[in-house]
Amino acid sequence: MKHYTQISVGNRRRGAAGVMVVIMMTVLLGMAALAVDVGMLYNAKGDLQRAADAAALAAAWELLDADALKGSPDMTDEIGAARSTAASFAAANEILGASPTINSNSGNISTGDLVVGYLSNPADSNAVMDLSNPSLFNSVQVKVRRDDELNGAIPLLFAQILGANESSIMAQATATFEDGVTGYAVTATSGNAGLMPFALKVDVWDDLLNGISNFGDTYAYDDNAAIVASGSDGILEVNLYPGAGIYQLPPGNFGTVDIGSNSNSTADLSRQILHGINADDLAYHGGTLELDSYGELPLNGDTGLSAGIKDELAAIIGQPRSLPLFSTVAGNGNNATYTIVGFVGIRVLNVRLTGPMSSKEVIIQPAFAVDGTVITGGGTNLSKFVYKPVYLTR
Repeated sequence: MKHYTQISVGNRRRGAAGVMVVIMMTVLLGMAALAVDVGMLYNAKGDLQRAADAAALAAAWELLDADALKGSPDMTDEIGAARSTAASFAAANEILGASPTINSNSGNISTGDLVVGYLSNPADSNAVMDLSNPSLFNSVQVKVRRDDELNGAIPLLFAQILGANESSIMAQATATFEDGVTGYAVTATSGNAGLMPFALKVDVWDDLLNGISNFGDTYAYDDNAAIVASGSDGILEVNLYPGAGIYQLPPGNFGTVDIGSNSNSTADLSRQILHGINADDLAYHGGTLELDSYGELPLNGDTGLSAGIKDELAAIIGQPRSLPLFSTVAGNGNNATYTIVGFVGIRVLNVRLTGPMSSKEVIIQPAFAVDGTVITGGGTNLSKFVYKPVYLTR
């Protein structure tokens, strides 16, 4: 008699299903672990990029060379300030609860995670930063990282199940300010241009930066208190008022220019002094006020200065503005035509347009003027101290 062993198909299927459940649970747990850690790394990467962006933007502002206003450029302090500012802003942006540090390698501007240099064309993402001339430096590149060398790699939570214990991440940003201003363009969102309706002869400006002034250094501007006081701040001044007085500009070195209609009234000049140049003013020039391919811009004007704008000038004392420079003037009185060749940053320090003719004055000094309406990139070495605001270029 034959005997047969009975095999239960149901039990065998249930055993196989159990194995599959275990495998699937392992896969699902691995995927969940991966999703948690990927999400954590994604958030950390975003925080790291924000830290790099903030550090680069803040550091680039530090590159405005205060010594250049005195006619003696020296970027030593500015480069040092850029490094310390970058480090402070990076540390203020915590990554997973920890403040990152930057390898600034302060002894060498070209190495480390912070590089200071010059970008001639910030729009070119492939341009190499020029490190040869500190007086031109306009950009700061910041790298913030968490790896085994600096700040520690990011420890993974669940991916350790799959054998991954940590991950290194890095973010980089470059911020730049632009000078070499060639003109102005006002848009609906830019605000008005901070351009004064006055023109100063380029020779007088060059003399000022070279230590030659008709007024010396009689006033001081306090950046912290934002006030003007009697005294010296190391930045020479010039009296714009044209006349025969010992402290006045000889005629032919200054003029009031028409930015907009050629028949600008005192009311127009007052408005422009107080509130800047608007889109309607620029409409008379085709929408923009800009040097041509020869680096010139003709503007009609007047060789005098009216006492009717004294209150408006007094109202902006201490505030930064920009001023056109001219190379030549043709014609007399209100039929004068000025050839504008550049734009410079200034501030008004004192105004006196009443009393004896020889004592009238509008005292200015070089100053940094940051203006979102400026046009740059055309290339001019005559514009000074007027800048496009710092922005992220890479």
